[in-house]
Amino acid sequence: MNRRPLRLALSFVFVIALRCSVWAHIGSPSVFFDGQAGPYPVHVVILPPEVIPGLAEISVRVEAGGIERVTALPMKWNTGRKGAPPPDVARLVRGETNLYSAQLWFMEGGAQSVEIELFGSSGRGRATVPVDAVARRVLTMPKNLGGILSALGLLLFALLVSLVGAAVRESVLEPGAATSTKRRWGARGAMAGGGALLILLLWGGRKWWESEAADYRNNRLTQPTSASARVNNENGRRRLRLEIDDPKFARSSPLVPDHGKLMHLFLVREPRLDAFAHLHPLKRDRKTFETLLPDLPEGSYRLYADVTHETGASETITTAVDVPPQTGVGATEGNSTLQDADDSWRMSSPPEASRGNRESRLSDDYTMSWSAPARLELNSPVRLDFTVRNTNGESVKLEPYLGMRGHLALRREDGAVFTHLHPGGSASMAAMQLSVLRSEGKLPFKAAFGAEDPICELPAAAPGEEDWLRGNASTDSSRVSFPYAFPKTGHYRLWVQVKINGEVRTGIFDVEVQPFAKT
Repeated sequence: MNRRPLRLALSFVFVIALRCSVWAHIGSPSVFFDGQAGPYPVHVVILPPEVIPGLAEISVRVEAGGIERVTALPMKWNTGRKGAPPPDVARLVRGETNLYSAQLWFMEGGAQSVEIELFGSSGRGRATVPVDAVARRVLTMPKNLGGILSALGLLLFALLVSLVGAAVRESVLEPGAATSTKRRWGARGAMAGGGALLILLLWGGRKWWESEAADYRNNRLTQPTSASARVNNENGRRRLRLEIDDPKFARSSPLVPDHGKLMHLFLVREPRLDAFAHLHPLKRDRKTFETLLPDLPEGSYRLYADVTHETGASETITTAVDVPPQTGVGATEGNSTLQDADDSWRMSSPPEASRGNRESRLSDDYTMSWSAPARLELNSPVRLDFTVRNTNGESVKLEPYLGMRGHLALRREDGAVFTHLHPGGSASMAAMQLSVLRSEGKLPFKAAFGAEDPICELPAAAPGEEDWLRGNASTDSSRVSFPYAFPKTGHYRLWVQVKINGEVRTGIFDVEVQPFAKT
């Protein structure tokens, strides 16, 4: 497949994805979907707008022929199709045969979804992709444009004041009649009064604008959710306690389980990135979560907590935490309600010792290989393909891990980017279910804001959803693939997690992302 037209078509989609987003993923706001729209395999990339209201960029690649029409429909979580505008038609990208592009207005912030609908020789197909629409920046006016508009404003002000004076001085006079001194002074007074009124109106307009701007910055512009974490040694075990003490979190909708877990918590030791853990804390109350730490070494860690709200909005909460040395038995010894059977962790060498590697040792028996292109480029859509083999070079069947064929966490070395990917894309399964079920009228368009427990109960994954979870793009059971595009140049570390014979194994890869090379 020729990827150059795809890169060109998506260049604008990714060019503004350089700012750090604290909603859903960090530094990687684009949404990726890899799955089925009815009978059609599709790859969808959505870049939400940076400001609200704003335009989202939608790209749909269809891996099938006979497509007659592609549409995209934005839906807010609490309105569904009935409250949505007419769908927009996605246009075929020039020079392409199966890549379609559209722009959609998101008029309000919050959890949204984009319904992609395809019409073709195999009938109609539909896919719903959840999107978090949040304001991530304040647009500024270029100084040159501001100067031009100010000059034009002053000119209009002077013209309007002169019109008031002319109207009082001459509007009722016969043609050619002389203007009396009284009328001239009356015109001057009217100009002064009109000018004062205009200044008052402009002052009021400025105050209104400043109020709106302050409300945008304080209430609508996304801000990091504040949280704190600490680790205590209790009875020889290290217990991590995460408290989400942000007032807006207390007012938000409650959390819903994603793959049966309310929180997916990742720990990465800084700055060497040589210790990694994927844990699932136990909820103590609405804002407090606890877990036992595995046998991680002491040091400073960056914590990333992935959660999904009842509205369908996904959030990554991050904070720093210091881990003290282990003083007693390890977390793997004995039983505790704070341990989760799906918890996993991995120690490794720092990135500089393995940068550019394409193989990772999972254990004495298994090796994971990465079929990566020779050069990874900024903003280039790519499949991250990984295969597991045993010491004899034979393919190894991967078992579902949290319902999926695998999980991938990646981080830029400086922490500017952190993303948790699935074989079906970047959205959480809970957000996918909420979006689909609400669009079908099977869940209420409401949420229990501020309450402890959600109104909506999510069912077990349907067969079609299981395909998406496990990555139906590959029939090779030893292979797992993740759609992505790196939003920044620089060095990255990837942790790829799979389950083999009931045990979670983590492959580690290091790569440098280069600037996009124009040819």
